[in-house]
Amino acid sequence: MGETNQSFRLIAFVLIVVGTLGLLANEFIADWGRAATLASAALNFVGLVGLGYSLMRSRKRSGT
Repeated sequence: MGETNQSFRLIAFVLIVVGTLGLLANEFIADWGRAATLASAALNFVGLVGLGYSLMRSRKRSGT
């Protein structure tokens, strides 16, 4: 079960990185428009929610 939580954290972290890189690329390199900005922000949001969920889940298991 711990391995599932670790993979969930990895996926969440990758979503955060991809979303952040998308926002930075949209701002400084290419002007992709509003749709790309919203998609990158959504990836960041989903990644942050997933990371928060996995951290809360691991704290419940450890009893802290």
